[in-house]
Amino acid sequence: MISQLNGVFKAYWYKEGYIRTASYEFDVYNFDREIHLTNDAVQKYTANYGKFESANKLSYADFQKYLDTTYPKDDYDFEEQILPKMKSICLDAVKSSFVKLSPERYKHNF
Repeated sequence: MISQLNGVFKAYWYKEGYIRTASYEFDVYNFDREIHLTNDAVQKYTANYGKFESANKLSYADFQKYLDTTYPKDDYDFEEQILPKMKSICLDAVKSSFVKLSPERYKHNF
């Protein structure tokens, strides 16, 4: 989350969260929005919405269970390996768009 108050921008990362998923298996060669856009505004209108996870969302703990079950030999650790990379990508996104955020236009919001 990014907030702005009195011209000061702050970015926050909640400890607990969820991962949005798509209704269809990822395919790098198929650029269908139902595969690549995981926001609810797109996914809730697909035929497979909620087929794999309730409301196409996984908690961090449920995602760890998925990794443990699907890739038991790889010993993935969401908290130690994946979450830091997610945070780094988000920080890069904030930094790359920061100059486009207008303090006058977006007061008291996030």
